[in-house]
Amino acid sequence: MKDQNDNESNVLSPGRVLTEEEISLVWKKPLTHKASEEERRITNEIKRNWHRGEMKIATILLEGDAGSGKTQLAKALSANFRLPYTKVTCFADMDKSDILGAILPVISSDRLKQLEPADQAALKALYESDGFRSSTEILMEALEITQEMASAKMKQLLKLAANIAQDGAVEYRFYASEIVRAFQKGYLLEIQEPNVIRDAGVLMALNSALEPGGSLNLPTEIVQRHPDFIAVITANRSYAGSRPLNEALRDRVQHTEKMDLPTKEVMMERAIAKTGYRNDEMLDMLARVIILLDKTARANAIKGVAGMRSYFYWADAVAQGACAKESLYHKVIYKITTDSEEIKLLEEALKGEGLLDMLEEVPVEMNKRNAEAVEIATWESDMELDSIPDGQAEEEGLQLKKSAESEDSTSILANDSADTESTDSGEDGSPQYHQANPEPMSDEEKQRERDFRKKLNQVSRTIVSDSIHQAVKLIVHRPEYDPNQQEEYSSLSNRLMPIVREIARKTLPLLEHEITAEYAKNHYYGSKFQADSVAYRDFRYFAKKRPPTESPGLVVGLRVDESASMAAFGRLEAAKRAVIAVYEFCQLCHIPVLIYGDTADVSRLEQMSIFAYADYDQPDVRDRFRLMGIRARSNNRDGMALRIMAERLAASPKQTKLLISISDGQPKAMEDYTGSLAIQDMQQTLSEYERKGVKFLAAAIGQDKDVISQIYGAERFLDMTNLNELPAKLVLIISRYL
Repeated sequence: MKDQNDNESNVLSPGRVLTEEEISLVWKKPLTHKASEEERRITNEIKRNWHRGEMKIATILLEGDAGSGKTQLAKALSANFRLPYTKVTCFADMDKSDILGAILPVISSDRLKQLEPADQAALKALYESDGFRSSTEILMEALEITQEMASAKMKQLLKLAANIAQDGAVEYRFYASEIVRAFQKGYLLEIQEPNVIRDAGVLMALNSALEPGGSLNLPTEIVQRHPDFIAVITANRSYAGSRPLNEALRDRVQHTEKMDLPTKEVMMERAIAKTGYRNDEMLDMLARVIILLDKTARANAIKGVAGMRSYFYWADAVAQGACAKESLYHKVIYKITTDSEEIKLLEEALKGEGLLDMLEEVPVEMNKRNAEAVEIATWESDMELDSIPDGQAEEEGLQLKKSAESEDSTSILANDSADTESTDSGEDGSPQYHQANPEPMSDEEKQRERDFRKKLNQVSRTIVSDSIHQAVKLIVHRPEYDPNQQEEYSSLSNRLMPIVREIARKTLPLLEHEITAEYAKNHYYGSKFQADSVAYRDFRYFAKKRPPTESPGLVVGLRVDESASMAAFGRLEAAKRAVIAVYEFCQLCHIPVLIYGDTADVSRLEQMSIFAYADYDQPDVRDRFRLMGIRARSNNRDGMALRIMAERLAASPKQTKLLISISDGQPKAMEDYTGSLAIQDMQQTLSEYERKGVKFLAAAIGQDKDVISQIYGAERFLDMTNLNELPAKLVLIISRYL
């Protein structure tokens, strides 16, 4: 009763009368709903500022991982303010017609009445839809038929409409989008994932819909923003296909919430409400597992999510008598990933905290929950259950767990190359990956190299000119190579290349979906009318804009610490193997790559040395041999090297910018670049360039792992205790960012 009274007091326009259809769109809170701090905060902020003119809050941004409760919160606001709820899900190739609406050919109402009832129903369903779902999907829902039958029905309708068009009985109508409907009628609109939209022009159209007191210019009229219209933007962070949210769009947001996993106590409270399971000790343990898996997945760039949905279903399974450890795989881990290497990383994190052993010791619940207890609810009504059949999941799970617990390591480097499918050039048409004996450099090429080296020196000195490194004497080298380095490259790459090619083979099909190179014409709706298509009388008179050709939206920087201590314990060879693997993988996948080494205090005239082994501004087939010039030299001035490389990456137009540092020790250089001064400089550099979109990872391969973890933070730290695993792990991590 209290909640109901609270909701009544939050109604923004008490005098507004909703239609029956609009009342049905107002979200009804289930009994299991627990108001979060974010919900209370946003509700109070909107209510407090609603009548304050320019200070009114009507555009909200909820940013966080899947399962963090963004859509649940948007629906709760609909209930609190008694506003009809609707949503639009954005996609990469949206154009302006998807934001505002589209002009569609329509058979006249008189001719429509002459058609068979089934044809009338099908055409009406198409006309009454927003125009942006697939026609097959609309017909499946309207006529309750299968996908194959819907596809055949659509072909029949198009042929029917074409025949009618020959008699001239065709008209055109403008169909407003769901965004326009909410904007005009005063609904609460959830805009899901606008950060995946590629076309800046489409984002500008969306911006105009979010202007306070704004209007939309439609082909048929100018629509004014309803005073009750609220837009809730929900966006996932750092997922494949997503981009940093457009600055102009962010500027129109009046309130933002960072949606992470709630605290353990809140997780337990919600689980009790959702499942009716009240074993606090068990719920506490399960929550700790979810929190740790979430952090581990982030730190290792594993794209899956351990969220509240997984927690609820896992707790519910345990309450029903399932084994806690076994159900962990089916309810949580396999929803994050089914890759054996990634599963091993997750298991190692759980073992490190002793949680896997604790789950092993948990007895199966003997007192199962009453079957009539509170039914489990989900954050979203359209939530999908686990799609893997139990038998199949169990079989796959046993196989994966066995791999993760094998004797020494399950690194793919341990696999014999004979067991790996080869992708060498030959009848299968695979490319030649490297040239064994490249031609010597011509005089012209040597001059171009000298000019490029001079440019790198100028650029690098400019980058550090306003930092604490401005007085440090810097020289950027462009190393040459000799026959011995060619032989060393051949020796080290023999075992690596089959592994790298296999990972690339699995990655390349994913990249094909990122590339598109045409303007799609002959559509039934779109943003541009194609007059020359009218002669065909098939309704395909429109064109939809597609983005221009894109290469993979990733650029990679690999920084190698060349301090003297790298000579110990096989670290130098491990670093060389890693840079070979990263370089060749990036070549196969056409990913721009920057590979630099650095050292400090070579001499008083060369206090900082940068070695540009591979640079995407001047790629060269000989770069792979230059990599063999990596050496253990002198001290290390990490912050300066990171700043130079991060600035180069930040200037790249690519969507994702990843900078990996391979280091075996903490920073230390003359005169006083060490201790807290060096750590502070590095952390300031990380913070500054993360704001510019650069992602950092530190692969620690030496004795100062604790210090490196402290400097970079646990979420950016990779503990490479087993140096044999370093090359494959780096390549796998890079592939996850694509």
